[in-house]
Amino acid sequence: MNLADNLKKIRKDNNLSQEQLAEKLGVSRQSVSKWESNLAYPEMDKVLQICQMFNLNIDELLNQDIKDVKETKESKSNVNKFIDDFLSYITKTFDMFSSMKFKTKIKCIFEQLILITLLIIFFMIFGGILDVVLDKFINVIDLPYYFIHNLFEALYILFSLVSGILLYLHIFKIRYLDYYTVVKNKTYETDDKIKTPEKLETIIIRDIEHSDYRFIKGLLKLTLSILKGFGIFAALFLLFILVLQTITLTLSFVIIKTGLFFIGLFIFIISTIVLNLVLLYVIYNLIFNKRIDKFKSCITFIISVVIAGISIGIMLISIKDFDYVKDLNSKYFIEDETIIPMRDDILIDDFYKVEFIENNSNDISIKCIHSYQYKFEINTASDGIIYFDTYQDDTNLLDILRKNIEDFNDKKIIDHDNYKIYISTTKDNIEKIKNNYKKYYEDRNNYYEDLNNYENKIYELKGEISKKDEKIKELEDIIENYIKTKE
Repeated sequence: MNLADNLKKIRKDNNLSQEQLAEKLGVSRQSVSKWESNLAYPEMDKVLQICQMFNLNIDELLNQDIKDVKETKESKSNVNKFIDDFLSYITKTFDMFSSMKFKTKIKCIFEQLILITLLIIFFMIFGGILDVVLDKFINVIDLPYYFIHNLFEALYILFSLVSGILLYLHIFKIRYLDYYTVVKNKTYETDDKIKTPEKLETIIIRDIEHSDYRFIKGLLKLTLSILKGFGIFAALFLLFILVLQTITLTLSFVIIKTGLFFIGLFIFIISTIVLNLVLLYVIYNLIFNKRIDKFKSCITFIISVVIAGISIGIMLISIKDFDYVKDLNSKYFIEDETIIPMRDDILIDDFYKVEFIENNSNDISIKCIHSYQYKFEINTASDGIIYFDTYQDDTNLLDILRKNIEDFNDKKIIDHDNYKIYISTTKDNIEKIKNNYKKYYEDRNNYYEDLNNYENKIYELKGEISKKDEKIKELEDIIENYIKTKE
C-alpha cells in the first residue's frame, strides 16, 4: 500500500472530492490528482498537514494500509469502551448500593435472590424438557448416547450460564441503574454571590435518562450467537425430518387401497411438511437477520395445524373399518409341533401362555400356534431346563414387508405377538412337570433367602469386629499410659 492508495482511501472515507481536499491543503486539484495517480509526490509539509488533518502518523500514511490501521484503532477503541462501560457499571452499582438506606438494601438483596432463583428454576425446567426431547431423538436415530448427551449438556450449561448472567444484569439495569443516580454535592449561592459547595448526605433519586452499557450489548451478541448456533442445529434436525417426511409421503402410496385412511395420512404428511417449511423459514431469517413476514407465517402455521388435526380425525374415523385379528385359528397363524421324550427331571422354565392337555402318550408333545412371521424354538439349557422362544423370522424381510402391506390394504391389523403353547402327555407326566417347576422355584427362593441371611450375618460380624478393634485400641492405650507412669 503506497501514498497514492492511502490518500484516495482517506479522501473517500471522509466524503471529500479532489477539489475539496485540494482547498484544505492549499494546492490545486491537479496536484491532488497527480498524488493519487502516483505521478507526483507531495512535499513534506503537505504530508505533515495530511497526517495532522486525519489524525495519522507519517509511517501509517506512507507505508501501512489505512484500512487495517482504521480497523485496529476501532478495535482498540471498542475494547477500551467495553472495559470502561463495565467499570462504570460496577462503580455505579457500588455507589447506588452504598447510598441506599438499610431497609432499601434488604429489599434490593431480597429481590436479587428471588430473581436468581426464578432464573435457575426456569433454566432447570427448560433443560429438563430439552433432555427428554434429546433422549428421544438419540434413541430414534441410534446415535452414540453418552457422547451426544454429554456434549449437549455442556453446551446447555454454557448457554444457561451466559444467558442467565445476561438476563440478570439486564433486569438489574432496567430495575435500578436506569432509574437511579447518586447525588453527593449541592451548590448554593451566598449573599456575596460566591458559589459554595455544600456536603450533603448521599441519596438516590430517580433519573429519567437511561444509560447504555456496551458490555451488556456484548453479552447480548454472545447470547444471540449461541442462540443462532442452536438454531442451526434445529434447522439441520428439521431438514433431516423433512427428508423422512418426503420418503414417508412417497411410501404412503403403497397403502392407497385403504381408501379413507390413505387420504387422511396423505393430507397429514403434507400438512406436517408445510409446518416444517414454516419453521425452517423462521429459523433461516432469524439466523441471517432477515425480515420475517409474521402474519403470513402465523396464518400458514395455524392452517397447517388445523389441516393436520382434520387429517388425524379422518384416519381415526377410517380405523373403525379395520379388523384387529388375534384369533389363533385364523389363516394368519400357523402351528409348529415337536415331540421330546419324558424325563423325571424335566423342567419347563415358564408356564406363561402354556396349556396342558392329557393324553395316553408317555412322550411330551409340544405344539405352538404363532404368527406366520414368527418362528418357534425349544432350547434346553445345561441344567436341563427347557426354554420356549418365539422370535421374528428375519430370513426374508422383503416378503414379510410385502405381506404386512397386503394385510393392511385388506384392512387387517394382525396381532403378531400373540401365541399359545400346548403341552400334551399323560396325567402323571403333567404332575411331574408341575411339581418339578414348583420345587425348582422353592429351592431357588430358599437359596436367595439363605444368601441374604449369610450377608446379614457377615454384616453383623463385621460390626462386632469393629467394636472389638475399638476395645483392643482402648486397652493398648491403657497399657501404654501405665508403662509411661512406671518409667
